[in-house]
Amino acid sequence: MWTALFPNWKFSKFYYFTSDAEKILKKLETEPFEIKCIKKSPSHKNFILKFFSENSPSLFLKAFIPRPFKKNRIKNYLETFKTLKNLNVSLLEPVFLFWKNPQIAFLKKEPFYGGIVFPYIEKGFLKRENLFLDDKKENINYKLIKNLIFFLFKLHEKGIFLKDTKFNNFFCDSEENFKIFDLDGIKFYKKPLSKLERLRDLSTLAMSLEWEKIANARALVFDIYKELFQELREKDFEKFSQFVDKKRKKREKALSLRRN
Repeated sequence: MWTALFPNWKFSKFYYFTSDAEKILKKLETEPFEIKCIKKSPSHKNFILKFFSENSPSLFLKAFIPRPFKKNRIKNYLETFKTLKNLNVSLLEPVFLFWKNPQIAFLKKEPFYGGIVFPYIEKGFLKRENLFLDDKKENINYKLIKNLIFFLFKLHEKGIFLKDTKFNNFFCDSEENFKIFDLDGIKFYKKPLSKLERLRDLSTLAMSLEWEKIANARALVFDIYKELFQELREKDFEKFSQFVDKKRKKREKALSLRRN
């Protein structure tokens, strides 16, 4: 099965994060496993893997599709990961990653040019139910939202523009300890982010909370962040709201295209 996904995987470059990474790779090569695709996009596919010898899912695989004239996203991931580590940012660490030249893989018509393998984690990613304190979705978990915004503020102070700040992109092992999982699109600056960059980054979070019916989500996010960042003024809310509207329209358009 592993060879079917990656026909020439042995010619790949590898980077191991955990002490048992090579052992897991050997297991993937030699043991049968079930595989389920949970997400498809033009650039990659996400899979859940479960060994027949185990009772529950074992691994999460993000496999990258070769496309002409596109950058190597796995190498970019590794560079971003190392930079974030040097900045003492909490991350969900993979087991290992591997890659080949995406252009050569494209010419050879290989399905993928590499991938990132994570341990399968069932609990910890923020979900809609985490945003509320009861099953009726009436009492908002303000403490969690405030702590998440504070986490973003600390990233902004370090010059990190996260880009995809939807709440469900964060891993949380407590209400005060967040970790980053999706590193696509992250940008680094040599100084703390400007006001405009901060508002852009926050707008995706506000949109995702608003989408889940959090009352006055954009005002809530703006007001909490304003307490942390003194340069924000009430007049900046209009620009922030424009960013949120733009993100919302983009999501609505994407959903409409999927339905059609």
